[in-house]
Amino acid sequence: MSITDLDLVPGRECGACTACCSVMAIDKPEIQKAAGVLCRHCQGGCSIYEARPQVCRSFHCGWRQFPILDDNWRPDRSGVFVEVEEIDGETAISLILIGNPLKTVRQDWFIDFVRTGVGGRVPLYLGISGPPGFKGASVTLNTRQMFEAANTSRAQVKTLLEQDLKRLKAHEFEPRVFQYRGNDFG
Repeated sequence: MSITDLDLVPGRECGACTACCSVMAIDKPEIQKAAGVLCRHCQGGCSIYEARPQVCRSFHCGWRQFPILDDNWRPDRSGVFVEVEEIDGETAISLILIGNPLKTVRQDWFIDFVRTGVGGRVPLYLGISGPPGFKGASVTLNTRQMFEAANTSRAQVKTLLEQDLKRLKAHEFEPRVFQYRGNDFG
C-alpha cells in the first residue's frame, strides 16, 4: 500500500473540522505555514477554498481515508490528527495528539486502535506538535514491549502510551527552518 493508493471514504466530508489548517507545517513554494499556527485564510472554514493552493487541495487526513475510523475519529472530535506518511520507505500511520493528549491515550477506543495496529504490525507512530515555529516529536509504537502488551492487556498498552507521551512532552523541540519564503499563510 502506498499513500497514492488510498481513496477517500465515500460521503465523508471535513464538515466543521479545520484541524489540518493549524496542525500541519507546510513548506512549499506556494505556501509556508508553521505547525500549530492557524492558516490566515481559515475563518470558520477556508475563505479561499476555490483558489486554495494545490498542497491543500490534495491533502486528506487519515480519517477521510480509512473506513475503520468512525465519525468519532474526526480530528476535531477525537483530538487525534491521523496522517498517512512515508517514513523510512514504508507507509505509516501517525497519530498526532491535538486535543488533551493524556486524556486521549487513556481512552479505550484509542488503546484498542493501537493494540490492533501494533498487533497487526501496522507501522504506527505517536506524535505531538511542537510549539509554534518548532518541529513536532514522534515515537514509534512498534516496539517489542508494545507488541507484547498489545497481545496481553489494554492496561499494559495504556501504561506504555502514557510513558511514550511523557517522553514526547520532555522532547527538546528544534526550530523549524523553512526552505521557501514569500507566501506565509500563518
